[in-house]
Amino acid sequence: MKKTVSIALATLLVTVIGCATVAPPKPMRGADVTAADTAPDLKAYSAKTPGVGEPRLITRTFVGQPPLVPHNIEKYVPLTAEENACLDCHITDELRGQKMPKMGKSHFSQTVKAKDGTPAVEMTRFQCDTCHVPQVDAKELVDTRFVGVTQ
Repeated sequence: MKKTVSIALATLLVTVIGCATVAPPKPMRGADVTAADTAPDLKAYSAKTPGVGEPRLITRTFVGQPPLVPHNIEKYVPLTAEENACLDCHITDELRGQKMPKMGKSHFSQTVKAKDGTPAVEMTRFQCDTCHVPQVDAKELVDTRFVGVTQ
């Protein structure tokens, strides 16, 4: 019994001394945890306004990933069932002579039809920015070797 207690105390002592000599981890944000957060630098979108310039499509990184938005959406939100500016451009694959991604077939109702007889937009999917999020060209916050798989 004395031997077991002695071993346990020795193990506890080594653990306490070992933990006391280890430096605390450095936070990834580079500041003390108690320091106030600073606002991140403002990042530029590849196209500030949809249809102006040449916004390039952003490569998807996994199978089934919704397309990412390469332009700013601030003036188009909030999206509501009654007012959705995304539909103005993305209901078709061409607008004013410019090619753009068209809404997927999964976003249209199989039963409800528009006035012209074509399938209507499924109104449970009006909140585009839930899945389709705007992206900017920005450096990763931490080093990564992630390689997406889309095949």
